[in-house]
Amino acid sequence: MCGFPTSFFAFPLNLILLAGWILGCSLLWSHCRKSLIVRFFLSTTGTIFSISAFLIVCLVIGFTGNRDIASSWVFVCIMLLLQTVLLFVIMRGWREQTATGARLGAVRWRFLLLHLGLLVALGSAFWGAPDVQTLRMKAVADIPIREAYQMDGKQEWLSYDIVLKGFDQSSYEALVEVDGKVAKIKVNHPYSRTLCEDVYLMGYDERGCVLEIVREPWKYGTMAGIAMLLAGALLLFLRGPQRQRRVND
Repeated sequence: MCGFPTSFFAFPLNLILLAGWILGCSLLWSHCRKSLIVRFFLSTTGTIFSISAFLIVCLVIGFTGNRDIASSWVFVCIMLLLQTVLLFVIMRGWREQTATGARLGAVRWRFLLLHLGLLVALGSAFWGAPDVQTLRMKAVADIPIREAYQMDGKQEWLSYDIVLKGFDQSSYEALVEVDGKVAKIKVNHPYSRTLCEDVYLMGYDERGCVLEIVREPWKYGTMAGIAMLLAGALLLFLRGPQRQRRVND
């Protein structure tokens, strides 16, 4: 399967394309609302097709373990279609309908939180993928190390030192000094050097520890989207299903 050149679309190109996508969808909604393509995005068929395609690809990845599918053109197109459908649905339904459509009705907060939360969570993962960077390095006892390697083997020098201070084999816990700060790192319990950069313990041998540095500038966008989804679900639970009504102008 042909791979999508994800790294080519790293910052700032991904932000430019994101702005262009939002602008293009807004112009379509404003000036071509009755066009065939907009009607498809707002149709039940468009919703079912985009969600089904997304779920099928996710199931294939889960059952086969082939994560390369997630970086294929097919998956990128499906993700873009799903987000486009979501955006058009939000633009149509974020306000209550009025009797004549002469003015906007009240904001539908539960609808907005649920749909916008899903869009923000998916969009942050999708548009932020080109900016994710994974580095690996070998930390040696009491020796400051800055040399790290990208997953394709390309060398990169860190702007700070990492020093291995000790390792407890019984608890599989490493004591490291990162950028002058001492921290304990376990498997699946990373040290957060910054809001968007985490240091993971990947392995250990007699010569030192293998550390993985993951940089995810957009991860808090995904977390914000999930928080919005939870807030919308809580409101839906507390107040029950929102009945559609038409407000007099």
